Formats: sequence, C-alpha cells, structure tokens
Amino acid sequence: MSKQTTNTSSNNNTKSSSTDTNLAPLLRHFVGVSLIVETKQGRTFRGTLREADAYMNLVLSRTTNKGNQTAISTAEVLLSSEEFDLVHIRGPSIRYIVFGANVDITGVIKAGRDRERAASDKYRRGVRKARK
Repeated sequence: MSKQTTNTSSNNNTKSSSTDTNLAPLLRHFVGVSLIVETKQGRTFRGTLREADAYMNLVLSRTTNKGNQTAISTAEVLLSSEEFDLVHIRGPSIRYIVFGANVDITGVIKAGRDRERAASDKYRRGVRKARK
C-alpha cells in the first residue's frame, strides 16, 4: 500500500509572498555595504551599495569596473579597469553578488528592519498629527 501525499499549501490560511523567497527586498537593508557585482556580460563592479529596488536594480557609488574577464593577460585587465562615481546595474543582468567576509549579514538585516520600522512609526505619527 502506498500513501498519497496531498499538497496542503492551498488549504493553509497563511499566504506566502514573493518576498519570502526573493533576494531583491532583502538588498535594501545592505545600503552602505561594500560589495562586488558580476554581470552576465562578464563585467565586475566593486563599490558601495547606494540604492536597491524590488526588481534588484542596483546603484553603486565609488565603483571600480574590472571590464570583461575574458582578457588575454592580466595587463589588459588592469588597463581595462575604470572608476565611476555612480553606476546603475539592471537586475536582470546580474549574475552574482558577493558581500565582504567581514559583513555581519544578520546584523545588517536586523538594523535595516529597525530603520524601516522606525521610519514607518515616524510617518504614522506625522499623519495622525496632520489629521487633527
């Protein structure tokens, strides 16, 4: 006799949202953190995260671009590096995001959630005052 398993997720009252399994909403907590972004075109950007949105579009400040990684020699890679004040990277073109080894990921996420909670509380207090 074999048991048949049924999918009980449709019977649960809890709804799972795309934010539970998606990296994009989590990135907004990493504003100010230095990271490395590799694109599908082979370019590597190293900089500080300035903005991130729900589509994983990133804005990096003080960015170094290492160019295409298919260069023949290391001298060509060094010559192809560029520096920018701001770089916008489209979310669909991102292959990898690498955080530094010294980044406390849980601490950064907790601090980001606390900032969002404080901002929403401040907004609610401001709205209530305006209504009176």
